[in-house]
Amino acid sequence: MIYDEIALWGLTDQDTVEEIWEKSFHYLKMQGGRVSIATIKNGRPESRIISLQRMSDHSVYFMTSRGKPFYRQLTQHPYIAASSLLDDTHHCIRISAQVEECTDPAVYQEYAQKNPGTMTMYRNNTDIIVLFKLLKGNGEILHLYRDDMVRRLRFAFGGTEPEPLTYSITDACTGCGLCYENCAEHSIYRSQDGKYHIRSMDCDDCGICYTKCPLAGTALVSRLTDQ
Repeated sequence: MIYDEIALWGLTDQDTVEEIWEKSFHYLKMQGGRVSIATIKNGRPESRIISLQRMSDHSVYFMTSRGKPFYRQLTQHPYIAASSLLDDTHHCIRISAQVEECTDPAVYQEYAQKNPGTMTMYRNNTDIIVLFKLLKGNGEILHLYRDDMVRRLRFAFGGTEPEPLTYSITDACTGCGLCYENCAEHSIYRSQDGKYHIRSMDCDDCGICYTKCPLAGTALVSRLTDQ
């Protein structure tokens, strides 16, 4: 099997963010939509395993109970971070999203029909069940493939933009090539004008290029330190 062909299921940086999100969720759905979701509790992260489901309105939802600490955390800080392994070829997904409580009875009814086990579990008071919708957010799919190299693509949904790379090369680049020589992922390439650029889908976001650039902070900038 050629790992370049299975990395990211054939997706490339020529695909749209919508296509990347759709294919990522397709593979997530194939394993039941199970993800580890983190919220904030008293200023610290707390996580649990939850199943994400798409309803006929094409939005993605998850369920909890109004009696759970999870519900209170979501109402106090309506943001989640989720991650999961997607298959046996070292793909994983990460999602950061703003969520909102669903009040649409049609969505609730559809969920009840698709999840009879949940309704049985809460049969003594199904009114305690609450759905949350992934309102908007972004994320990435990542594949650790040939020779432990990384390939990644970023996506967004709900009208947001994908998160940019941590490191980028500016027009101040003098073309010395030190970033290129030290990039373990071979994600840096030289254009016809002699300047270097980073191909985002091959970048590990590790920062080695930044540590080697003699003009770090001007020719090669970091969102972590140079804002």
